[in-house]
Amino acid sequence: MKLTAALSLVFTLAAAAQAQPAAAVPASEVREYYDKAFAFYTAGDYARAMEYWNMVLRADPKQVTARNMIEEARQKMQGSSADLKAAFSRLLEKGRYADALAKLEELLSTDPTNPYYLKAQRQLRRISGLLPRKPGAARHWNAASSGILAWVAEKEDLAFAYDALRYAAELAPGEPALPKLARALEDEAPQLKLNDTKPENVGILEHKKELALHNIYDSKYYLAVKELDGVLRLEPGDVMALKRIGSAYLQLKDYRQARDAWQKALELSPEDDQLKEYLQAVDQAAPRQQKKRS
Repeated sequence: MKLTAALSLVFTLAAAAQAQPAAAVPASEVREYYDKAFAFYTAGDYARAMEYWNMVLRADPKQVTARNMIEEARQKMQGSSADLKAAFSRLLEKGRYADALAKLEELLSTDPTNPYYLKAQRQLRRISGLLPRKPGAARHWNAASSGILAWVAEKEDLAFAYDALRYAAELAPGEPALPKLARALEDEAPQLKLNDTKPENVGILEHKKELALHNIYDSKYYLAVKELDGVLRLEPGDVMALKRIGSAYLQLKDYRQARDAWQKALELSPEDDQLKEYLQAVDQAAPRQQKKRS
């Protein structure tokens, strides 16, 4: 009880120190929100505590204590909602987008202000309206699924998502949902279309491989690897992409990665004498580098 009283006093003092709320909300009311939030927090009702800390922030967005406690409460809630979140992730990975949305709304009931859940909810409402579930395991649906996962992920990769959805549309031009999904992503992130340099009559992967080649010529090896990684996420057996990413890794003196890429390419194209020469060269370069280090 002494600890509870002490913590309550800390929050009351924090509220009083920070309470200069905009919109003429009295400081006494802000302190009342803090008291209620803390009572729910100590009782383990983190969702209700967050409601009151959010009321504090609506009254005064500068309240750092409330913002920090929302994050702390959210972390404590992650344990109790871990099973729900895992189920949501599994549905998303399986391409069951309408079901994933329903599961996400269960998650939101436990954490109504979670910014990732709110963002994913908006995205999945749009996605599931166009594609309630992944129809099959064809190449174009696998590409689309990879793009949607990158789009809705907590650490989103919108550039890859855009490429993946457009590649899926290239593979299956008769599937109306695929270009609609790409346009939905453009609506959410207009910079993707504005910054796109792909000529209209060139395929996505061919364009990325060409960009990577120019980056290699310009000694921009990390950029080359990034472009080629995107190609190989969609088509792991693309021999040209494997050859070029091996060249970029060689220039970066990452001999293991270079060798792995060229070895995989040789397995896919065993008659390619150039790859055999590349592998001999990297095997000769790696020992020299090791000797210099020793």
